[in-house]
Amino acid sequence: MPEQKTIETSVTYFLQSRPAPSQPWQRPSGITVSWESKAKALERLAARREMQPNWEHRLMQRTTKVTEEPCPS
Repeated sequence: MPEQKTIETSVTYFLQSRPAPSQPWQRPSGITVSWESKAKALERLAARREMQPNWEHRLMQRTTKVTEEPCPS
């Protein structure tokens, strides 16, 4: 009987910003922070909007799925 697959799914959140609608979305320069808590990410989004009210900011979600199983022969 083959071993059962192990599947793990995780979700993290991060912010993207842009100075104008015509500009591409980008992560804040030099920052590669993400959060596992959506509530914490929303707090940071609100803070970013206060710090840069003339920019557009959005919350992004990254879902990672990992599957582990024996390699076929």
